[in-house]
Amino acid sequence: MEKYFEKGTLDEDEMREGLKLGMIHHSIFPVFCMSAKKNMGSGRMMGFIDNVAPSPTEAKPERSTDGQEIQFNPEKPTVLFVFKSHLEQNLGKLSFFKVISGEVTTATELINSQTGAGERFNQLFIMDGKTRTPVDKLVAGDIGATLKLKDTYSNQTLHEKAYDVTIEPIVYPEPRITTAVIAQSKNDEEKIGEVLHKIHQEDPTLEVHYSKELRQLLISAQGELHLAVCKWYLEKIYKLNVTFETPRISYRETIRGSAVAVYRHKKQSGGAGQFAEVHMKVERYYDGMPEPADYNIRGKEFIDLAWGGKLVFYNCIVGGVIDTRFIPSILKGIMEKMEEGPITGSYVRDVRVCVFDGKMHPVDSNDISFKIAGMMAFKDAFMRAEPQLLEPIMDLEILIPEEVMGDVMSDLQTRRSLIMGMDTKGNLQVIKARTPLAELDRYSTSLRSLSQGRASFTQRFADYSPVPFEVQQNVAKHFQEVEAV
Repeated sequence: MEKYFEKGTLDEDEMREGLKLGMIHHSIFPVFCMSAKKNMGSGRMMGFIDNVAPSPTEAKPERSTDGQEIQFNPEKPTVLFVFKSHLEQNLGKLSFFKVISGEVTTATELINSQTGAGERFNQLFIMDGKTRTPVDKLVAGDIGATLKLKDTYSNQTLHEKAYDVTIEPIVYPEPRITTAVIAQSKNDEEKIGEVLHKIHQEDPTLEVHYSKELRQLLISAQGELHLAVCKWYLEKIYKLNVTFETPRISYRETIRGSAVAVYRHKKQSGGAGQFAEVHMKVERYYDGMPEPADYNIRGKEFIDLAWGGKLVFYNCIVGGVIDTRFIPSILKGIMEKMEEGPITGSYVRDVRVCVFDGKMHPVDSNDISFKIAGMMAFKDAFMRAEPQLLEPIMDLEILIPEEVMGDVMSDLQTRRSLIMGMDTKGNLQVIKARTPLAELDRYSTSLRSLSQGRASFTQRFADYSPVPFEVQQNVAKHFQEVEAV
């Protein structure tokens, strides 16, 4: 910079040196436009790598997860970083790696720092497009490939047994879009999961998981094109017919009031029958809530639910009208119903239950009878205690050019968003908003259209919030129609 201000210009050697320093310090990232198919621009890129780009020994050293610097030194213990995996249909898994330090040969045995598994290198290649050129040795700074590593995948470190180190992993971008994958044939359902797992191994930015709550197989990607590529692989490479659908929303159910219910379960057939009667009060729970004043409390269970929220269960039975050994069965029935709520089949949270009376039969009463009675009494009381649907709310942070800010704000208002604040970041405007997850389907596509591809956003789960009455009615009606089918 000083030379530029002194001379008013820079010669080619000085620009070359400045570019190299910028690349070493990760402040400059050159971009080349070229066509591999027509071999246009490849000569210029190779010339740039040869004349300008720094060598590995000049680059900043890699860092381990504990902050240690690892120099590109062939004399040091061997450390490799696997940055990509590719599944070849006829060959198996092809792993691409960079030698961080030391050297690797076809007889080398290394340890995976993440899994502790041992790996032996039987073949080493330098890749030239699809052509694999066998080599006997690769040293620090080299990029190579090998076949059929058993337990090593992208973003993992291999090292000598006596030199335990883990290279800082690549931080992949968070997904921008999520869709449900539906098999058109039931015979393909299990196979689709296996294939998507393989695709994830090759492309970790495509996340795959099965939601037990939603009962859907979900994939999360960077955008519409990313999803289209995934679908093309499923249909063209693996011959699987699938459809992509909008995923269900992970609602929660609770209540605003309280109600008492009585349920008698009675079933008589040949042999022993079934009999149980349960009286219970169900009410909304909140932190700091006083103990029930209307009943004699004989036992209390405070349960932190796995899906968030709480259940407080009181045994208020007096006089032995229900044997103590049946109380856990009543609680089990309540918990089962809470896993599939009465409004939309979603998880129930933040309720308090008092079991205060009931009846049993000396012969016909058993655990299953009281489990059913507890479940149905809870359902009846819940539906009469002003049931409330809660929806997930996301914190959005949107980076946009100032000239499209009005359009983006107008779009957010149509999505039931609450604007939390605005800020600036360099030449961009930052909008912070809270938006229901149900309104964010394909939002990345809409934002790209509104901003001509110049905007980006991140989203984080914030909290659950009550759904407007009209929305709750529509969601409940849709659930009942689906269940009827």
